[in-house]
Amino acid sequence: MMRLLEKCHEERIRFGITAESQAAASAAVAEAVRLDAEADEAEEEAEADEEAAAAAEAARAAAAQAQAEIVAALEKANAALADATAAAEASAAVAAASKAKATAARMAADAAEQQRS
Repeated sequence: MMRLLEKCHEERIRFGITAESQAAASAAVAEAVRLDAEADEAEEEAEADEEAAAAAEAARAAAAQAQAEIVAALEKANAALADATAAAEASAAVAAASKAKATAARMAADAAEQQRS
């Protein structure tokens, strides 16, 4: 066991491994682990952002579809209103013609009555 420890110590000296360099290497490994964890967290946030963007795009598409349906319904309602307005105007014209005809008939009847008298 002592021989193994001596061999390890000799190898450390041969490769120039000091307590300071080993501490620096450990610190570098710890920093790499920390940076890896930050990268994982950033990737998770990016995935969440992508999902949120996809959901927002789906909501925008649904809103655009709803808007198109509302515009179509409004156009249909406007057409129905135009038809109803035309029908009301035609009905008013028929009523005015009927009133004029009735007035003419009344005047003719009154004139005939006056001639008989």
